[in-house]
Amino acid sequence: MAALKPLQNFAGAPRDAGAGALRLAALREEIQRRNLDGYLVARADVHQGEYVAPRDERLAWLTGFTGSAGFCAVLSDMAGIFVDGRYRLQVKAEVEDVFTPVPWPDVCLATWLNEHAASGKVGFDPMLHTVAEIETLRRTFTGNLQPCENLIDTIWHDQPAAPMAPAFAHPLAYSGLSSEQKRAQLAAELTEAAHDAAVLTLPDSINWLLNIRGGDIARIPVVHGF
Repeated sequence: MAALKPLQNFAGAPRDAGAGALRLAALREEIQRRNLDGYLVARADVHQGEYVAPRDERLAWLTGFTGSAGFCAVLSDMAGIFVDGRYRLQVKAEVEDVFTPVPWPDVCLATWLNEHAASGKVGFDPMLHTVAEIETLRRTFTGNLQPCENLIDTIWHDQPAAPMAPAFAHPLAYSGLSSEQKRAQLAAELTEAAHDAAVLTLPDSINWLLNIRGGDIARIPVVHGF
């Protein structure tokens, strides 16, 4: 584990040669320690947004792949990195040969897991996957999916902190309606639909409703929250 400390810590930073192999080895040690056969590394945050903070660049930290979409399935003897057609050349240029590029969605995750870990127990962070995604995978994967804490976070010793940029009010001249008006409108729609509440998980929606903006994501003026 100590060998991981001097390595660069997020997407966009220069990487030392062999960084991916060292990090993959550390992840496999953690997988084995938890009696798992594999682990899914998502390129996502808890809001399922396309753009993520440096803290959430777990896929890039592990593999070196800096594309905006993809994921990695790590097993004891293979680590498949799944990317779509936009990134077929990029992934080969960025990742080390300890990772195996997999053309996705041409090859779906369940098919790949059934071929390489048919009866395995594969861990995943439930906060980084949608319910539909996991339910679909469970219907077709012959092994077991095991929710657990994020294993990348346990080995990424210099992981950036969660973003805490200050929030500021979005001027009424640009928002069109006050937050009070928007909330009253939402309450009326909930009443009409006979619902008691709405749960908002997407920062864009929350920022719109409260007429706030922030800097938690580079070039995206939102405040993270639920």
